[in-house]
Amino acid sequence: MEKLQLVQSRQNKTVKEIIALQDKKERKRQRCFIVEGVRFVKEALLSGMDVEKICFAAETADKLVPAFNSLLPAGLPMFEMPLGLFSQMAQTETPQGVLAVVRIPARSLNSLYRQGFRGLVLDNVQDPGNCGTMIRSAHALGFDAVITASGSVDVFNGKVLRSTMGSVFHIPVVENVNLTGIVSFAKEHQLELIVASLESASACHKTNLTGEFLLAVGNEGKGVSEEMFAAAGKRVYIPMPGGAESFNAGVAASILMYESNRQKTQGCFVP
Repeated sequence: MEKLQLVQSRQNKTVKEIIALQDKKERKRQRCFIVEGVRFVKEALLSGMDVEKICFAAETADKLVPAFNSLLPAGLPMFEMPLGLFSQMAQTETPQGVLAVVRIPARSLNSLYRQGFRGLVLDNVQDPGNCGTMIRSAHALGFDAVITASGSVDVFNGKVLRSTMGSVFHIPVVENVNLTGIVSFAKEHQLELIVASLESASACHKTNLTGEFLLAVGNEGKGVSEEMFAAAGKRVYIPMPGGAESFNAGVAASILMYESNRQKTQGCFVP
């Protein structure tokens, strides 16, 4: 295990770089993001993601460092600092005393495709909790990838990351893709583009969701964009016998992905 490097100044280069990662533009520039907490950092290390450095609060380092010994790759830079300084880098109100900097994977749309492909598209989804829920559900329900269209919330925002409960490490995510790129990817691989909508749509349980497709779920208040709606080959809605106006976006995406699984496990589409 590498020796902990003691840091005591906010002017330290590593500290300044990590604090800067709280800003979306800086995450994009450095191509890195922060993960916090014992469970989340362990998940990052176990997932095979490229962990660049790990930091411990001095007050809890004696207890926490041994818990990570077996997971730490050789040569991984490790830092120890006072809790007050650590808290300036953390994004949670009551940090657990450990955080890591993880490199954002370089992925292209075309690298995602495989036989039987099913992907979820977030079209201008703004709420971090909804975004995290969708990523978590897509992972849980065996989808192959999550794509965020231009204008959606930053996937590597701390609130989004925590909402994924670690699923962000286990399902490919490609962010900030424009509509042209999404449509081209669908055409190249003969994927149906299906949108969730209340307009001119068929009930999800009466729509064939067993093939290869991209499923687009839209903004919390406005739904999918006009451009995404026009490009879609199918439009589906979820029946609401209770009479509510709509579902939460994260819930709607989860139901539609589950319905696809229900149909597939039956071996064919059964209307």
